[in-house]
Amino acid sequence: MAKFVNKLSALAFMLFISSIFCAPIYGEVSYPQYRKKFLTWLEKNSDKITGLPYSHVGDKRFEKWCITYDAAVASLAYIASGETEKSEKIIDFYIKNESVWRLGGIIGAVYAPDPNGAGESWAVWVGEDAWIAIASFHLYKATSKKEYLEFAEKIADFIVTLQNKNKKDLNYGGIPLGPESDGMVAGDQHINYDAEEPSFSEVFATEHNIDSYALFNMLYRETKYEKYKEAKDKILGWLKRVAYNQKEGRLNRGGRKQIDSAVATDVHSWAISALGVETLDAIKPGLAEKMIDFVEKNCVVEVSYVKPNGEKVKVEGVDYSDHNTARALHRGAMVSPEWTFQLINAYKRLSDDFTKRGERAKANRYDQKRIKLIKSMLNLAIEDNDGLAYPYATLADAPIGHGLNTPCKGNLSVIGASYAILGLSGYDPLALRETK
Repeated sequence: MAKFVNKLSALAFMLFISSIFCAPIYGEVSYPQYRKKFLTWLEKNSDKITGLPYSHVGDKRFEKWCITYDAAVASLAYIASGETEKSEKIIDFYIKNESVWRLGGIIGAVYAPDPNGAGESWAVWVGEDAWIAIASFHLYKATSKKEYLEFAEKIADFIVTLQNKNKKDLNYGGIPLGPESDGMVAGDQHINYDAEEPSFSEVFATEHNIDSYALFNMLYRETKYEKYKEAKDKILGWLKRVAYNQKEGRLNRGGRKQIDSAVATDVHSWAISALGVETLDAIKPGLAEKMIDFVEKNCVVEVSYVKPNGEKVKVEGVDYSDHNTARALHRGAMVSPEWTFQLINAYKRLSDDFTKRGERAKANRYDQKRIKLIKSMLNLAIEDNDGLAYPYATLADAPIGHGLNTPCKGNLSVIGASYAILGLSGYDPLALRETK
């Protein structure tokens, strides 16, 4: 009997050791419980009447604001979780409220508790419009309800009207930040609401062009309308001529009258998600991997962070800018949960693309990088109201390097929780999804 017990003990020990060395760094089996907690937090920090999420909980300056981009990503998080009714409630709000429309598009932010769509930020940004359309498109694919496809097309058609048509212009084929102002208010549709700064129509951001490319690509695949193919092909031409930084093997932030070569980390992740290895190879062979290498060397950081309960953690993730820019801004490194989960999704796209090519070693390498970052980000997650959430970034009231500052200390932001759900679900909203 003793020998039998000893054998069982030895077997159990061997199985335990085997599980350590054979399992991935962070087992996929544990993700659902984390996703559920992020979803709980998202639901509890959304308005019960409109379904809109509160963008920055804890920052009084934005109390109960819902930023359009945040609404879009929250809607996508619900789709990824199988909660399509909650996603429909968000998108229906924008479909049914004429008050949120201005200058042909949707305004930047509303007061979430108001079912009539009272505006908080009246600026119209192409990127936010593209994202709410992308969310609506995915909702259509999940529900087969035509009104969501029609809504996505309505916004896409608005964006097409803004595309630069001057073949002699540097930014030919590109999509600007937004439409021109109606001239009623000084500074309207200008950077920082300052009439002395460039207007939205003069600035072409790589980020917004990738958003628009992804939207047009999805709609062309679905509808076969030539107007979407032409629009996305023109954006691809702009990305090759203006956004691609051949010298450094990365993407520029965008273009104005001249190329804006500043580093924006997110455009690299989004480009991989939206275009994939094959399309990026058409710009330059190996470009996707070169961009990832640039981000890892210049934008991935490790920081110390103290959670509200006093726990100190080390976190590896993505900064908004490169190390040199952070130093020039006289701030330390910081991690953005949102932008880190974007990189996590980019790693998945690389792994998927290289798997299709039969390049298993590369696919496995990027999958392990993804798992490592997920583990780091789960270490940063904050318990709140029976759920899990993230601060907007690990530094509060700090310049990110693109004309904005992070929210105040103590904030918990919906974009982090929403992107966590997407990243942990392996749901990449910029990639074409083979669904019904």
